[in-house]
Amino acid sequence: MSTLGTLAGMAAVAVAFVLPGWLAYAGKWTDWVDAPYMLYAPLALLWIGVGGEFILLGSLVEDAWARGVGRLLGAVGMALLLIGGISLFWTPPSLRPRWYRERER
Repeated sequence: MSTLGTLAGMAAVAVAFVLPGWLAYAGKWTDWVDAPYMLYAPLALLWIGVGGEFILLGSLVEDAWARGVGRLLGAVGMALLLIGGISLFWTPPSLRPRWYRERER
């Protein structure tokens, strides 16, 4: 597979993670809250997907023209992936959506 094909695959996977994560944060998809095995996984999908997009963007920018900017975007992407990984099991209350915090009360 070519480099462009790999980047297109990364973009597709990242978008596939962002969409359900965004729906969970927006309160459009709330069925997952009642499932005991889900924990905070739908909320983590948004962070993981956005982190993947930042890494993808960083690799594109670094290949194109700006090595320092690409590395910075990649570092931000790695930080977002770390937040997403932690959020799979526990999401800090400040990162939970308002509708979820109100439901917990």
